[in-house]
Amino acid sequence: MTQEKTKSFKAGARIITRGEDAHAAYLILKGKVSVHLERDGRMIRLGELGVGSIFGETALFGGGTYGAHVNADTDVEVAVITPESFKGKVESSDPMVRSMVLMLIERLRKTNEALLKSETREFMDIALI
Repeated sequence: MTQEKTKSFKAGARIITRGEDAHAAYLILKGKVSVHLERDGRMIRLGELGVGSIFGETALFGGGTYGAHVNADTDVEVAVITPESFKGKVESSDPMVRSMVLMLIERLRKTNEALLKSETREFMDIALI
């Protein structure tokens, strides 16, 4: 992958803050990160991501704000993926791959919107942990 830029973060550093404008996604080149929410002073851990994982993809799918916090669990190196660089890669890809990626992006965007609008029992249970 041709990278515009890489960034490094020390263990414990906050990489993304929930609610900030989503301006870039990140591909983990080295290390691990944790994804979490904070509610009523408690941390709700949503998952851990390692090498090859991408986070902050909201920035690539129409912007908005980041939906969760992401912290470096270890020293981390990431490739910064801007909406412009992502769009260029999609546009230059095979037409079938391009159509599949665009369709998946649209489905993910609609699913995320529906989840944010709903107050499902599962979300309520997670939020109360």
